[in-house]
Amino acid sequence: GQRYELWGLSGRQDVAPKSLGLVPISEKGTMKLAAVADKSLTDFPKLAISLERAGGSPTGLPIGPVMYAGDCHNFW
Repeated sequence: GQRYELWGLSGRQDVAPKSLGLVPISEKGTMKLAAVADKSLTDFPKLAISLERAGGSPTGLPIGPVMYAGDCHNFW
């Protein structure tokens, strides 16, 4: 009944995390971003994954525990 949700973090305390979508359940999967990675991730030097309800966070902010977090680097 729970899913991982990917969040973009600006690195600033006054800017809320932005949901980038639910992580696929399967062992291998693809996440469809709102735009190409260059545009979808440009404002986020950090990413985090939280454990949320099956449909994702109902508030638009992470309410479950943050399971993973780290820097976001461009390799393209």
